[in-house]
Amino acid sequence: MKKIILLICLSTIFSLNYVFAKDERTVIMSPEIRIIERKHEIPSLQMEMVQHFLNRPKIVTPDEIADMGYIISNTENSLFVSQGSKIYVRNLNDATQGKKYAIIRLGQAYRNPAENSEDVLAYEGIYLGESIVEKVGDPAVLNVTSSIMEIGNGARLTPVEKNGFPEDFYLHSPDSLEEAYIIALIDETLSIGKYQIVVINKGIDSNIEKGHILAIEKNNRFTQDKISNESIMLPRELIGKLLVFQVFEQVSYALVTKADKPINQFDIVTLP
Repeated sequence: MKKIILLICLSTIFSLNYVFAKDERTVIMSPEIRIIERKHEIPSLQMEMVQHFLNRPKIVTPDEIADMGYIISNTENSLFVSQGSKIYVRNLNDATQGKKYAIIRLGQAYRNPAENSEDVLAYEGIYLGESIVEKVGDPAVLNVTSSIMEIGNGARLTPVEKNGFPEDFYLHSPDSLEEAYIIALIDETLSIGKYQIVVINKGIDSNIEKGHILAIEKNNRFTQDKISNESIMLPRELIGKLLVFQVFEQVSYALVTKADKPINQFDIVTLP
């Protein structure tokens, strides 16, 4: 999305009198207004790239796991099920007939980059499909209405929520940001570039909001000084920008809008 900002530049030219000897004409130069149109580039949100992140659960906090429903079996007594199968689910305390649930399995754990950090901020929720409640109970009976991956026992269920991103959103940056990092690259790739998605270790608790523009700096790099035989830390280098589009309590999803160099896990996130 691009916005065009009209900047009105007032160019005032002082009155000047030119007198020509031959016919004694006087030419008067009067002040005038000139309107100049300038384009202001705004990072565009590639909706087709982030829409499934908005409508499918991708982050699960440790506290949420205890309250999520989970599959214990299926009517076919098979190892995996797909669309059209019936599943038995426990712990659906808020279930009502006809209510829709997304089916996920837990993926990688998102942690702060500190060495030996055992504190899990959140888990990746790998989307498997969707289901609908046919019969309430313990266990409840649900129909699998769609599946994009095999669904097995132990998979978790969470209510389907429809989220969106405003078409006309306000781009801004937080007033402060400390110890922020890219803690995960989606699909667990080694490096990414423009228009790919990352997870950062800051969220609602750190006043991060949808529409925040953040900068990316290459994390600490060292080189060997062959003269002094010392290991020297190189200056931090600005390598890209992020646009935050989905925010959770302690983590957020962001789209890379600019990448001058490959971006890696644990690169630094800072104010632009």
